[in-house]
Amino acid sequence: MTLILRTVHVLTVLCLAAACLPAARGDALSDSSEPFTAMDLLRLQTIAGVDVSPDGEQAVFAVRSIRRKPGAEEAWQYQTHLWLVGLADSEAMPVQITHGERDDTSPTFSPDGSRLAFVRRAATTTVDEGAEKAQKPQVWILPLKAPGEARQATDLEFGASSPRWRPDGKGLLVTSSVPFSRIEGRPDFPMERPGRDWRDTDQEPIRAPRTGDGSKPAPEKDAEQPSIEAAPDGDLRSIRNWLARNASKSNPFVISRLVFQDELTLRGEPRFSHLYSVDVAGEPRSAKLVAGGFRAHNDPRLSPDGATVWFVTDPETGEHPDREWRTAIWKLHNGAASPVLHDDAWSYDSPRPDPDGRFLLFRAVEMEDRLFRQARLGILDTQTGERRWLTADWDFHANDPNVTSSGAAIFNSGVYGSNHLYRTGFEADASGRRQLTEGPLSVGSYAESGGRIVAEVVTPENPSELYLLDADGNGSMRRLSELNTGWIAKKKISIPEERWIERPDGHRVQYWVMKPTNFEEGKTFPVVLQIHGGPMVMWGPATQSMWHEFQLLCQFGYGVVFSNPRGSSGYGYDFQKANFQDWGHGPAGDVLASLDDALSRDDWMDADQLFVTGGSYAGYLTAWIIAHDHRFKAAVAQRGVYDLVTFFGEGNAWRLVEHAFGGFPWQREIRDILERESPFTYVEKIRTPFLITHGSNDLRTGVTQSEMMYRALKELRRPVEYIRYPNAGHDLSRTGDPKQRMDRLLRIVEFFERFRENERER
Repeated sequence: MTLILRTVHVLTVLCLAAACLPAARGDALSDSSEPFTAMDLLRLQTIAGVDVSPDGEQAVFAVRSIRRKPGAEEAWQYQTHLWLVGLADSEAMPVQITHGERDDTSPTFSPDGSRLAFVRRAATTTVDEGAEKAQKPQVWILPLKAPGEARQATDLEFGASSPRWRPDGKGLLVTSSVPFSRIEGRPDFPMERPGRDWRDTDQEPIRAPRTGDGSKPAPEKDAEQPSIEAAPDGDLRSIRNWLARNASKSNPFVISRLVFQDELTLRGEPRFSHLYSVDVAGEPRSAKLVAGGFRAHNDPRLSPDGATVWFVTDPETGEHPDREWRTAIWKLHNGAASPVLHDDAWSYDSPRPDPDGRFLLFRAVEMEDRLFRQARLGILDTQTGERRWLTADWDFHANDPNVTSSGAAIFNSGVYGSNHLYRTGFEADASGRRQLTEGPLSVGSYAESGGRIVAEVVTPENPSELYLLDADGNGSMRRLSELNTGWIAKKKISIPEERWIERPDGHRVQYWVMKPTNFEEGKTFPVVLQIHGGPMVMWGPATQSMWHEFQLLCQFGYGVVFSNPRGSSGYGYDFQKANFQDWGHGPAGDVLASLDDALSRDDWMDADQLFVTGGSYAGYLTAWIIAHDHRFKAAVAQRGVYDLVTFFGEGNAWRLVEHAFGGFPWQREIRDILERESPFTYVEKIRTPFLITHGSNDLRTGVTQSEMMYRALKELRRPVEYIRYPNAGHDLSRTGDPKQRMDRLLRIVEFFERFRENERER
């Protein structure tokens, strides 16, 4: 640690004292006075990855922040840098160890703890049709024990990710996403292009010279390729060659895939994650292909002796990969790949070998009712082939599993509004399961080594900090960072108050209430009903994505009510499936009942000044509610789905139609259900002042959804306004352009303020 301190800029050190997890406040409000603003979004820092050194003495973590673009007045960009902190010394201060206009992510310690491997992506500087495009990521290595600069370890043409150290520390295993046209041979699944076959042109669409180590081709070699830009005439093959050349430039897009929509653009040819071995002691930037072909090699993990690689891929069914929801776990040993966990009943992922190499921890989801099943953990005896479940009795999702250095399993689970860490042994008996964290919080990225657990923790008071957790489960936590603690301490914040109600059908619904930060006894305040998307997600008092938005609304003098209606995760299989073929009536009843319960209990809530908003599925539910309930002064629906029939065609989440409603739009009985459950069906009943927002490149829900709703309401002469964000996708509110994110927040507030009776200055 002493040597690394000499290699960094002293001014970047975060000066903080060791601190414990803040105790839950008894009051709903803090006593600080500085108001929250939309610009505070630019101050938020979040943790984007964690690793612990093998001896448990140090932790490295990636911090994502927002910085002003050089030379720009009102433009900001994201940057992610790595920080290092000692764990044994309670006075240790985190130190920033990478800098610059770039993203440094996925840090991992070498087996001896002397180096870090990480993924670096340069700043987004190239522009294509108005949208910035990031350069390909590559793996870099940074020495820790002696002063030195990070050096680039890979130069793969299609980038590199997921670095895994070999046990001897002399090399890395990395993945690279290679497009179909750059893979030799023919796949064993059909092309699904009518009347065409694989390799039926002289040159594939983006064909270019390829070096033996997968690195980028030299520019001068590109010029040696035979041209197929001949005139568009001649025989059939010449025509196909010319057409293929046009398609290689995405002019036009040629679509023959079932899964043809990405998040922002149409999806091109299939890509497959190949495995490469990188010898860090040899020639710089040299990589050797270990496993390729027309098979994905995702989430690779090396056995303790380095002889076997476990990875996740599609099962061997002969189907096009777009048609397969399941995944299987395979192993690569002595150059040969073979399936290990694969069958029709389950989808397997997250292979995690134990320190002795005998057992393999894995996660699985049952395929029957797969949309609602709770992910569970299992263990495979690699010597006998015996498989047993570790969380079969656990009616919650077991996510993000890892094996500890002592040979136990740790996993993250969302339960009743919080995400906690749990630990269990490899015995099938669940009596050994222990909860490692306590209180209203959410655990994000985490890692364990040397008996120490380090994790990102979100609390009602803070959206992201790094903590050292007690591995034995006594609930103690020591804060290691001060990413947001300092500036938030000056703010007056509102703390959610937890409540429960029971619905007439027996379902119990959890909800929370937040008071406005200018709360005074004896006064009444307007209330915003906030609804979550998904619908199979969960909100709670420490939901990172909503932390700033909720505080901003409270700062503007609104109370906030939010809940987890039926269909939410975190409450078991039955509750999650309770919205099957019922996206409207049941969930709307749950969120409105939560609001009604709050209104009956809190005399500070003004029942004549109610507002409602939500995004994605919650945009759907917002529109549904105002078509059936006219008590709200105004409503804002964001990136919503309003017509489920057309959603099947234009959204990349179209599979929700089949699995949430039981079939397809061309089936008469299913179409009747989809129309019954579509807010658009009831558009004539909407009279509430309505703001509709959508990203112009949103292919998750499809932008036509908002266009249809807006045009119908405009034709009906209803009070409606429509906001479109250029070059924005579905995740605008979480990862979109920072200026657009602030614009979105303020437009919600401004729209509500138009219809609010308010003593506060406007």
